[in-house]
Amino acid sequence: MPKPGRTQKQIAERYKGNLGYYRRLHPWRRARLIVSLLTIFGGLLAIFLFPRWGRETFFNAGKISTSHAKFANDCAKCHDRYVVAGKFSEVLRDRFRNGVAIEAIDRKCETCHQQHSFHEANVVQNQSCSACHQEHRGLSNLRLVGSSQCATCHNNSATMTASAQKGMSIPRDVFHRHPHSAQQVVFELPRPPQGFTNTFASFSQAHPEFQLKRVNARDPDALRFNHQRHFASDIPPVNGQKLDCNYCHQLQPDGRFYQRISFAANCQACHSLQFDSRNPDMRIPHGNVGLVRTFLRSLPAQYADYARLKKGIPEREVSGFVAQQIKQLRDQFHSGDELERAVFFTKDPYKPQQTMGAAARGNFTGCAFCHEVKPVANGAPTITKPFLVDRWMPQANFNHAKHQVDPATQKPLDCNICHQATQSRETSDVLMPAKANCVICHSQQGKIVAECVTCHTYHAPIAAQTAAGSSSSLKQMLLGAK
Repeated sequence: MPKPGRTQKQIAERYKGNLGYYRRLHPWRRARLIVSLLTIFGGLLAIFLFPRWGRETFFNAGKISTSHAKFANDCAKCHDRYVVAGKFSEVLRDRFRNGVAIEAIDRKCETCHQQHSFHEANVVQNQSCSACHQEHRGLSNLRLVGSSQCATCHNNSATMTASAQKGMSIPRDVFHRHPHSAQQVVFELPRPPQGFTNTFASFSQAHPEFQLKRVNARDPDALRFNHQRHFASDIPPVNGQKLDCNYCHQLQPDGRFYQRISFAANCQACHSLQFDSRNPDMRIPHGNVGLVRTFLRSLPAQYADYARLKKGIPEREVSGFVAQQIKQLRDQFHSGDELERAVFFTKDPYKPQQTMGAAARGNFTGCAFCHEVKPVANGAPTITKPFLVDRWMPQANFNHAKHQVDPATQKPLDCNICHQATQSRETSDVLMPAKANCVICHSQQGKIVAECVTCHTYHAPIAAQTAAGSSSSLKQMLLGAK
């Protein structure tokens, strides 16, 4: 073991005669004392003077969101400096015990966001705006609330049980929170007795099956349509292309939903409502029973106009052409009434046309081929108007434009994967996807994890809040639901 370089006596000898070091004044020690005292007193002075003359941005906890960027330097838009009264010691003690008061901030939110109430009418306890929409984090969109915020209630069995009990004592009408325009046809199922109060932590794990699938909902439309038949191999090409989903289902300009299907835009190319193979441009009008009846009862005049305008037959020969066409119709239909009954009530009134090929055969069909036709004594029959649904899930947000490409293969996504149209033969089939279709991508395995707000809208319009019999303002809801 090596010997130490110096002994204890040698080390102590170095400090001999220097025992009064701390008793003598030294400029550096004095400067350190002065700086420390100035720092302490300066800090205390700043605490009292800064609220009156200091810059508010000094207390900014972080970058403000894009939504509120226009008043990023105006703290008073959200914060009220005069809301706290009392001595400094009392305020400081209250902050340590109860945290920052959020009621004043929520009142500020209400000054701009007047058309929002909190949630469904059966919510047991409302949350503060700041609990979900957390500012000073530099977010681009405060509406994108994390699913963890939703799970604080929806993954709490006690909260959901209390919410279900409260909901059963409230009229069902107050839960219609998603108004839509009068032009939209929306399919709405009755609300379950206990509401939507299942407990779950995330969409992919325990989110309940979509209600449409859970109750096996049926399409109420009386129009007869067979999806599977329209994918058959004998269906002729349309505009040089094989018939597919995109021919009828075309996206709206914003890409979220599809345009409403119409006879003129989607059906007429194959079903042109011809009734005379010798005169293919003679077509029965569509969409109005009165017009159809008038057309059939004025066939001589219709044939005369057709001869002049379409065939270019000289005027002296028009009457002969008309007589010939009417005679041919009488050979098949013995009277005008029989022709009218065949057009309205027979699915396939033109039997000779069965010898035609598939490309032409679809043009010769009666009203009952697609529609529900009901007779009326001494009057024109009635045809049940088609009920074409625009929104099947009114409480869900969806964007078809974002689902055009398969994320795994980067190839166009096959519509049939989610909608199973090629297996559907009945109009009553609701061809909406099940939860399992969504989980393929929107899960940890699919690596496209969607938040709750991706599909659901949290806030309700103010009209729904008023109808629910709750407080008339956001402020009252906050302060009344402790």
